[in-house]
Amino acid sequence: MLSSIYILLSFLSIQTVQDSEVFIPSLSSDTPKRMEVIKKALTLLNTPYLYSGSSPKGFDCSGFTKYVYAHSLNIKMPHSSYSQSRLGKKKKAKDCQTGDLIFFQKSKKINHVGIVVKKTKNELWVVHSTSSKGVIKENIIKSPYWKNKIAYSVSLF
Repeated sequence: MLSSIYILLSFLSIQTVQDSEVFIPSLSSDTPKRMEVIKKALTLLNTPYLYSGSSPKGFDCSGFTKYVYAHSLNIKMPHSSYSQSRLGKKKKAKDCQTGDLIFFQKSKKINHVGIVVKKTKNELWVVHSTSSKGVIKENIIKSPYWKNKIAYSVSLF
């Protein structure tokens, strides 16, 4: 088990962002599961957006999260951000952890979902599939578009 965590941390250390920060989840009893989710999500970066897409040929937002959880932890989810928001343990976005789903809303209606890959005091990095750029990782706290649309997070662990 410890060697698996070391190998996964080694993998994650090569997955960096522009400012050279490393995506490493906070350590807890469910860290190996969270790391599997993050590892799978990061392998899908730059996959194109596809309306209703749920495969590496192309993803919409909920198709992406559905695929990642199914192929990392064998967790089956519906293909709808609203339906996914009803799963697991709901918590405030400020309490999210790496590997959690994070939901966004427009006019008080859930309309987008992503996966938290890093959280610090001033950053909240999410991997999500956007209609304009496909699967990307983005610090949503710095995004004028996403920051004000954050609704809450959900943990499936």
